[in-house]
Amino acid sequence: MKTFLAPNGEYITIPDGRVTTFGLSKEQNELVKNALPAKGYELLDTDAPTDLIAISAAALIINAAALDSDSKEMIIDYYTEIGGCTDETVFWLGSPKPPRHLRAKFKCYENFEELATNLQYHLLSAHSKSKKAKDFSKKMADCLMILSLIRSHPGIKTQELVDKLEMPTRTIQRYISALQAAGEWIEYDTYKRGWRLQFGISVLFGDHLKDE
Repeated sequence: MKTFLAPNGEYITIPDGRVTTFGLSKEQNELVKNALPAKGYELLDTDAPTDLIAISAAALIINAAALDSDSKEMIIDYYTEIGGCTDETVFWLGSPKPPRHLRAKFKCYENFEELATNLQYHLLSAHSKSKKAKDFSKKMADCLMILSLIRSHPGIKTQELVDKLEMPTRTIQRYISALQAAGEWIEYDTYKRGWRLQFGISVLFGDHLKDE
């Protein structure tokens, strides 16, 4: 769990991860709680189908029989729209089954008992998938922050990037190399001894499209 100080002066505790369930019994939720994949995780037993989409989680366990037709359609439409490409793992229990195009994306089981035979392993796998996605997202965000600073401060030195972003020098250099490989025209200004964008143009920021 992580604790943050909110603007109103109150402390807010945020879980390191979450498993959300819908339509499970009290006993089934207790089994899920006992199988949570890591310390700092929380179990969210929701009776609002919208929470399955609105609240982030490493894993969703959905009892399909507990969904009304509108809620089922909402969930199917959402995952169809995004192509099933999500950070969370969806465990779909029972009938009605999801459409065929989502069965390869969801983990489908006939009932909770079938899932429960290896529940801890399944939740640990979901945790690993979610963690990898979060790590990738953070690396992407760090790269974009470096690019933004170089774009707005031509000639910025490596040490200035280190100080502003609180990252190791080798990490800064590695991310700059990744940005260059991705097509960003980042070059080292030998006069200013810092980094700049050639012609001040960033591909990711769309600067090359402004004159078109």
